[in-house]
Amino acid sequence: MTGATAGRLASPPAERVALLAPDPPHLPLRGREEELARARRALEFGAEGGCVLVTVEGAPGCGRTRFLDECASLARRLGYVTGSRDGFGPADRPRLIVLDDPHLFAHEPGEVPLLRRYAPYGDRALVQLVARRPGTGPGGAEPLVVCPTGRTERIRLGTLHPPAALQVAADLLGAPPAAPLVRLLRGAGGHPKLLVELVEGLREEQLLRVGAHEAQLVEDRIPHRLRVLLQSMLLDLPDQCRHLLRVAAVLGRESTVDDLLTILQVPPSALLLVLDRMVSTGMLAVGSTRVRFPNELLWRLVVDSVPVPLRQALRRQAADGREAPRPVARPAPPAGPPDLNGQENRIVQLVAEGLTNKQMARRLGISPHTVNYHLKKLFQKTGVNSRIALLRETGWNDPSQESPEPGPRVGPRPGALEGGGQM
Repeated sequence: MTGATAGRLASPPAERVALLAPDPPHLPLRGREEELARARRALEFGAEGGCVLVTVEGAPGCGRTRFLDECASLARRLGYVTGSRDGFGPADRPRLIVLDDPHLFAHEPGEVPLLRRYAPYGDRALVQLVARRPGTGPGGAEPLVVCPTGRTERIRLGTLHPPAALQVAADLLGAPPAAPLVRLLRGAGGHPKLLVELVEGLREEQLLRVGAHEAQLVEDRIPHRLRVLLQSMLLDLPDQCRHLLRVAAVLGRESTVDDLLTILQVPPSALLLVLDRMVSTGMLAVGSTRVRFPNELLWRLVVDSVPVPLRQALRRQAADGREAPRPVARPAPPAGPPDLNGQENRIVQLVAEGLTNKQMARRLGISPHTVNYHLKKLFQKTGVNSRIALLRETGWNDPSQESPEPGPRVGPRPGALEGGGQM
């Protein structure tokens, strides 16, 4: 078995890959000119005898399958073998292998057995075209291009630019859309799947009138077809992602991170992981402080998926969280007197009596130099540079300049001498 068709992987489980079927009739592929040009260069390199691994990444609904089909058609026009079950086909023809979401066909996480199976083909022209969603598939797939002339190419499919999106709608309708319809179509934000389903849904419910020169909107409302599509998209998401998406939508097209944290009751680190997942799908975008729905139509659909009573309750919860008084940081209580040992307490008492260094030295039986050393250590411990400040920081009252009585000029405040050791 040699190839896989993009988006039609319906082969028996033992083979895990199907043949490239003949091309069905397609409308033109709009808005992917640059991406197709890069794929063409890779195919031309392979046609000249090289080996290439082309990875195509895009969120669900971005048109990966359609893009793969176009690449396969291009490869066949360049002479590639894409559909023989018997060996590798003619030795002088390049080979194309197409895999859509190959991680779905692996036996173990991160394994892509088909790529490994075809790695020995590296001495002959080979292009491996692998499409996957962002964040899935083996992170180290590139080294599987093992031939000496191998190279890699990474193509990312984003949303369509507005002119290309309107051209897609015109192709589907058979006429350019009128201004009111243009406004509705722009709500799809260039998301290919939403755009196509919107046009098909409007046509199914007869909300359009298509003339020879223009397609007009009869009634501006979201077709049921899109609501079904959204339910399918939501069911594909993990519970945490679905929860975040619906809460964020109810709070508005833009919401603050604080509001989301209040309602979801999760730590910021947990919210970060879920947001990363949703940003990779293109459903949400994150600014400096706000979370936003880039796609207006998707936002409206998600809001409508939440019952009205729950919408009201969620909005009240967010409002209550904003109005709740925030805890005020209280100033730290003033530090008490520093913890002094017995000798230090005795020196502070003598300073309070107004003695000089020499007098304190005689009283304590030590040298004036030692007294000076102890005073410097006390200044450092209390963060002061004067005797008056030392007394204040160690819990003594300010000196009384008017006291004529001999003896201590100040007295300790309660607790100033507690905790000190004996000399």
